Amino acid sequence: MDCVFCRIVKGEEPAYVVYEDNDVIAILDKYPINRGHTLVMPKRHYRDITEAPGDELCRVINVTKLIAMAMIKALGTPGVRIIQNNGADAGQVIFHIHFHVIPMTGRMTGRHYLTEEEGREVSMALSRAIKELLNDVG
Repeated sequence: MDCVFCRIVKGEEPAYVVYEDNDVIAILDKYPINRGHTLVMPKRHYRDITEAPGDELCRVINVTKLIAMAMIKALGTPGVRIIQNNGADAGQVIFHIHFHVIPMTGRMTGRHYLTEEEGREVSMALSRAIKELLNDVG
């Protein structure tokens, strides 16, 4: 099995990580629709939602919520779109379950290549907001 997300989890591929724990990782999309577009996934490989155990899926969705809250806080986005595709016919391109968390300002800017400057700036802002949100909780 050759999975780019598994290679990222193992540290074999570069990515801008905005959140990571023992079970879940959140990275900036390499071709974001809007500034801050983030992918949230379990570290263990599951092809799609039908393969993912419920307890791991719950952890992933809780991190997805945290990322959405961080986007609102750090990027000032008025809305957040969350998308999860299952199967090629539904638009899934990478067959490792993941959630797209996309900051929305009423329009989509269109996919573009994530530059190093944008990646550093956005990942630092989101990571900082995530730490603040986690400190507020506990």
